[in-house]
Amino acid sequence: MVDKEFVTVKPFGAPRCHLGESPRWAYGYWWWVDATAGNVYWRPGSSIGDLAQSPIGVRQFNARTSLVQPVGDSQVVIAVENTLRRFSFAKHVLTEIGSPIELPLPDGFLLNDGIVDGAGNIWIGSVSPDRSPGTGILLRVTPAGEIHQALPRFSLTNGMVWDREQSTLFHVDSYERRIWCHHVHAVTGSIIQSNIFLQLPSDDGLPDGISFDPSGILYVAIYGKSVVRAYDMSARLLYEIAIPTEQVTSVAFGGANNSQLLITTAQEDFTEVQSLEFPLAGTLFISER
Repeated sequence: MVDKEFVTVKPFGAPRCHLGESPRWAYGYWWWVDATAGNVYWRPGSSIGDLAQSPIGVRQFNARTSLVQPVGDSQVVIAVENTLRRFSFAKHVLTEIGSPIELPLPDGFLLNDGIVDGAGNIWIGSVSPDRSPGTGILLRVTPAGEIHQALPRFSLTNGMVWDREQSTLFHVDSYERRIWCHHVHAVTGSIIQSNIFLQLPSDDGLPDGISFDPSGILYVAIYGKSVVRAYDMSARLLYEIAIPTEQVTSVAFGGANNSQLLITTAQEDFTEVQSLEFPLAGTLFISER
């Protein structure tokens, strides 16, 4: 295994989050959310040098906001509470378009992470209030607003990423410490078969957000272990990236030639004293190769 200092990170210089999530790169901007605070952020710049001088935009929803997902044509879909809302983005401003799509979830259920496919479908997970085993559902929402149950029986559906062919969806169930690969029918969007790609032991951290680098290596944020791990397609651990805080939530590649790795973290359930004691919790970090 390559030494975990093979890749080093530094603070991104962004507002500290309570629950940083959903890093995305699109339209020359980095995007992310503070899910608990209900804030969506964006920042332009193709290199770290550009980013150091660039302004950060924010849209405040004052409600749980678990996902910001670029969907093409300078548009993003944002998950606010149990709705999906579509926005156009121009001149550093988000403008809502169309009507929100409300997902019919049971009382207390929450939306979590998600992703778009090549046909414009939004894949997004739901989780129960108490995270009971098998109660979370993976949903697929078409561009027309039709809602389909893709698969049931997850405990904490979380990060998602497509393979290069957009035929296999890699999908994290955090509480089961498991990464699934779902083989998806190109025309119907239905899941043909699901296999376990990676199973972590019960005494390990929780896999959270995931992303592929340009060479096809899968990067996994490990919540509770202060690392991002890199795996090849045989699920062999290649190396770890040390992150100076425990609650590592998600990862994404972007910037010029996908040379940057943006990492979000959290300070969930922290008291005010703990927040002061661990000032890097909730910080965004970035690395550039």
